[in-house]
Amino acid sequence: MRVAVLSFGSNWWARSESQLTRFARYNSSGIQCASKVRRHWIVAGVVRFNGVSNFRSWPPQRLLGSSFRCSELSFAYGGNRLLFVEKIPDSVPADFHLLTITSDLFGSLDLYSRTCRSASSVVFAASQLRARQEIMLLLEPGGWFQTSSGLWQLRQAESSRRPEVVLVRPRPLTSAHAL
Repeated sequence: MRVAVLSFGSNWWARSESQLTRFARYNSSGIQCASKVRRHWIVAGVVRFNGVSNFRSWPPQRLLGSSFRCSELSFAYGGNRLLFVEKIPDSVPADFHLLTITSDLFGSLDLYSRTCRSASSVVFAASQLRARQEIMLLLEPGGWFQTSSGLWQLRQAESSRRPEVVLVRPRPLTSAHAL
Protein backbone atom coordinates (compact mmCIF):
# COMPACT_ATOMS: atom_id res chain seq x y z
CA MET A 1 0.00 0.00 0.00
CA ARG A 2 1.29 3.50 -0.85
CA VAL A 3 0.58 6.29 1.66
CA ALA A 4 1.34 10.01 1.29
CA VAL A 5 1.60 11.93 4.57
CA LEU A 6 -0.32 15.19 4.85
CA SER A 7 -0.16 15.35 8.65
CA PHE A 8 0.66 13.18 11.66
CA GLY A 9 -1.04 12.77 14.99
CA SER A 10 0.30 14.78 17.92
CA ASN A 11 1.42 11.78 19.99
CA TRP A 12 5.00 10.55 19.33
CA TRP A 13 7.18 8.09 21.24
CA ALA A 14 10.22 5.90 20.57
CA ARG A 15 11.67 2.53 21.56
CA SER A 16 15.32 1.42 21.93
CA GLU A 17 16.94 4.64 20.71
CA SER A 18 20.41 3.26 21.52
CA GLN A 19 20.09 0.18 19.27
CA LEU A 20 19.49 0.97 15.58
CA THR A 21 18.33 -2.57 14.76
CA ARG A 22 15.60 -2.39 17.42
CA PHE A 23 14.87 1.32 17.16
CA ALA A 24 11.34 2.39 16.22
CA ARG A 25 9.29 5.60 16.32
CA TYR A 26 5.54 5.50 16.81
CA ASN A 27 2.79 8.01 16.06
CA SER A 28 -0.87 8.20 17.00
CA SER A 29 -3.67 10.57 17.86
CA GLY A 30 -3.69 12.33 21.21
CA ILE A 31 -5.14 15.18 23.20
CA GLN A 32 -3.05 17.89 24.86
CA CYS A 33 -3.59 17.73 28.64
CA ALA A 34 -1.56 20.41 30.44
CA SER A 35 2.05 19.77 29.37
CA LYS A 36 1.51 16.22 28.07
CA VAL A 37 -0.16 14.62 25.07
CA ARG A 38 -2.31 11.69 26.15
CA ARG A 39 -4.00 8.96 24.15
CA HIS A 40 -7.71 9.18 24.89
CA TRP A 41 -8.45 6.58 22.25
CA ILE A 42 -11.92 5.76 21.09
CA VAL A 43 -10.28 4.10 18.06
CA ALA A 44 -6.79 2.76 18.80
CA GLY A 45 -4.19 3.01 16.04
CA VAL A 46 -0.39 3.25 15.75
CA VAL A 47 1.88 4.18 12.84
CA ARG A 48 5.38 2.69 13.14
CA PHE A 49 8.71 3.72 11.59
CA ASN A 50 11.57 1.21 12.06
CA GLY A 51 15.10 2.50 12.61
CA VAL A 52 16.43 0.40 9.74
CA SER A 53 14.04 2.06 7.24
CA ASN A 54 15.38 4.53 4.72
CA PHE A 55 13.46 7.63 5.86
CA ARG A 56 16.04 8.91 8.40
CA SER A 57 14.27 12.28 8.76
CA TRP A 58 13.67 13.88 12.09
CA PRO A 59 11.81 15.94 13.20
CA PRO A 60 8.66 14.45 11.64
CA GLN A 61 7.67 17.72 9.93
CA ARG A 62 10.35 16.88 7.35
CA LEU A 63 8.27 13.85 6.34
CA LEU A 64 5.15 15.88 5.53
CA GLY A 65 4.34 15.59 1.84
CA SER A 66 6.44 12.42 1.51
CA SER A 67 5.17 9.11 0.17
CA PHE A 68 5.87 5.69 1.66
CA ARG A 69 5.47 2.04 0.85
CA CYS A 70 3.58 0.64 3.82
CA SER A 71 2.38 -2.69 5.09
CA GLU A 72 -1.27 -3.51 4.65
CA LEU A 73 -3.43 -2.14 7.41
CA SER A 74 -3.69 -4.68 10.22
CA PHE A 75 -5.41 -5.02 13.57
CA ALA A 76 -3.24 -6.26 16.46
CA TYR A 77 -2.92 -5.71 20.21
CA GLY A 78 -6.33 -4.04 20.32
CA GLY A 79 -5.83 -1.47 17.58
CA ASN A 80 -5.00 -0.59 13.98
CA ARG A 81 -1.37 -0.95 12.93
CA LEU A 82 0.48 0.46 9.92
CA LEU A 83 4.20 -0.01 9.29
CA PHE A 84 5.92 2.59 7.12
CA VAL A 85 8.46 0.39 5.31
CA GLU A 86 10.36 2.79 3.06
CA LYS A 87 10.19 6.23 1.52
CA ILE A 88 9.28 6.17 -2.18
CA PRO A 89 9.35 8.83 -4.90
CA ASP A 90 6.50 11.32 -4.68
CA SER A 91 5.76 10.71 -8.37
CA VAL A 92 4.20 7.35 -7.48
CA PRO A 93 0.44 7.90 -6.93
CA ALA A 94 -0.76 7.27 -3.38
CA ASP A 95 -3.48 4.76 -2.53
CA PHE A 96 -4.26 6.75 0.63
CA HIS A 97 -3.27 9.99 2.33
CA LEU A 98 -2.63 10.10 6.07
CA LEU A 99 -4.45 13.14 7.40
CA THR A 100 -5.01 14.19 11.00
CA ILE A 101 -7.97 16.41 11.75
CA THR A 102 -8.78 18.21 14.98
CA SER A 103 -12.13 19.48 16.19
CA ASP A 104 -10.57 22.94 16.67
CA LEU A 105 -9.75 23.30 12.95
CA PHE A 106 -12.25 21.06 11.16
CA GLY A 107 -15.18 20.65 13.57
CA SER A 108 -16.31 17.44 15.27
CA LEU A 109 -16.65 14.17 13.37
CA ASP A 110 -19.44 11.76 14.35
CA LEU A 111 -17.45 8.53 14.38
CA TYR A 112 -20.57 6.43 14.96
CA SER A 113 -22.21 7.61 11.72
CA ARG A 114 -21.64 5.48 8.61
CA THR A 115 -22.16 8.56 6.44
CA CYS A 116 -19.51 10.80 8.06
CA ARG A 117 -16.86 9.88 5.46
CA SER A 118 -16.31 8.36 2.05
CA ALA A 119 -16.76 4.59 1.91
CA SER A 120 -13.15 3.53 1.33
CA SER A 121 -11.62 5.90 3.88
CA VAL A 122 -10.48 4.53 7.25
CA VAL A 123 -10.62 6.07 10.71
CA PHE A 124 -7.15 4.88 11.67
CA ALA A 125 -6.91 6.36 15.18
CA ALA A 126 -9.15 8.69 17.16
CA SER A 127 -8.72 10.38 20.51
CA GLN A 128 -11.48 12.28 22.25
CA LEU A 129 -11.68 14.11 25.55
CA ARG A 130 -15.01 15.82 26.17
CA ALA A 131 -15.62 17.98 23.04
CA ARG A 132 -12.01 17.84 21.77
CA GLN A 133 -11.07 15.35 19.06
CA GLU A 134 -7.98 14.39 17.11
CA ILE A 135 -8.61 11.85 14.37
CA MET A 136 -6.14 10.21 11.99
CA LEU A 137 -7.76 9.28 8.67
CA LEU A 138 -6.49 7.24 5.76
CA LEU A 139 -8.27 9.10 2.99
CA GLU A 140 -8.30 7.98 -0.64
CA PRO A 141 -7.65 10.57 -3.39
CA GLY A 142 -10.87 12.55 -3.81
CA GLY A 143 -12.17 11.24 -0.48
CA TRP A 144 -14.32 13.32 1.84
CA PHE A 145 -15.53 13.61 5.43
CA GLN A 146 -18.41 15.45 7.10
CA THR A 147 -17.91 17.38 10.35
CA SER A 148 -19.96 19.82 12.37
CA SER A 149 -18.38 22.57 10.22
CA GLY A 150 -19.39 21.07 6.88
CA LEU A 151 -18.26 18.78 4.08
CA TRP A 152 -14.50 18.52 3.46
CA GLN A 153 -12.79 16.92 0.46
CA LEU A 154 -9.23 15.94 -0.39
CA ARG A 155 -8.46 17.64 -3.71
CA GLN A 156 -5.40 18.00 -5.87
CA ALA A 157 -4.13 21.57 -5.55
CA GLU A 158 -3.88 23.37 -8.87
CA SER A 159 -0.71 25.22 -7.88
CA SER A 160 1.23 22.22 -6.52
CA ARG A 161 1.44 18.45 -6.68
CA ARG A 162 0.42 18.16 -3.04
CA PRO A 163 -3.28 17.59 -2.33
CA GLU A 164 -5.14 19.77 0.13
CA VAL A 165 -8.27 19.47 2.24
CA VAL A 166 -10.94 21.92 1.11
CA LEU A 167 -14.21 22.91 2.76
CA VAL A 168 -16.63 22.10 -0.07
CA ARG A 169 -19.93 22.85 1.62
CA PRO A 170 -20.04 24.74 4.94
CA ARG A 171 -22.73 23.69 7.36
CA PRO A 172 -25.44 26.35 7.47
CA LEU A 173 -25.67 28.39 10.64
CA THR A 174 -28.67 27.61 12.80
CA SER A 175 -30.70 30.36 14.38
CA ALA A 176 -28.88 29.77 17.68
CA HIS A 177 -25.60 30.68 15.96
CA ALA A 178 -26.93 33.62 13.97
CA LEU A 179 -26.00 37.13 15.09
